[in-house]
Amino acid sequence: MIMEVVSIVVGLIFMAVGCAQDGGFMSVIAKVIDIPTLLLILVLSVPVLFKNGLGKDFLRAFKLLKKDYTCRLSELRRTLDAVELMQKQVIYAGLFTGIFSCLYLLSVLSEPEQLGPYLAITLLSGFYAVVIEMLLLPLQIEVKRRIIDYIEEE
Repeated sequence: MIMEVVSIVVGLIFMAVGCAQDGGFMSVIAKVIDIPTLLLILVLSVPVLFKNGLGKDFLRAFKLLKKDYTCRLSELRRTLDAVELMQKQVIYAGLFTGIFSCLYLLSVLSEPEQLGPYLAITLLSGFYAVVIEMLLLPLQIEVKRRIIDYIEEE
């Protein structure tokens, strides 16, 4: 999991450096950070997880990254359900946020100078959803691997 996170971060840095022309690296980073959009995606995703009673199970997925952590098969299956629910919630929250931003973008078409920034915010919601999904995918694979290992041991 650590290698996956490192590869995602390094990939994002290379992408930002590649896009940095006149404004420099920090200018690109500043343009890709939109805290309200990121918070909206998390606010639409995380509470659903805890409301369904899968909050502890989702957090267990991070504990499974430690090689010596063990748990029962039923806990592993609940953890897999929690991670998969979070993956779906993040994608749908990103899509919802993007559609909402797009609708707002359409309402300000009379101001052409605002189209660029609003379009960027619209696209950032999808970008954030994809990055979060890329971080959740290794968790899902680790849980599935643990389930297979557990079944093979019996």
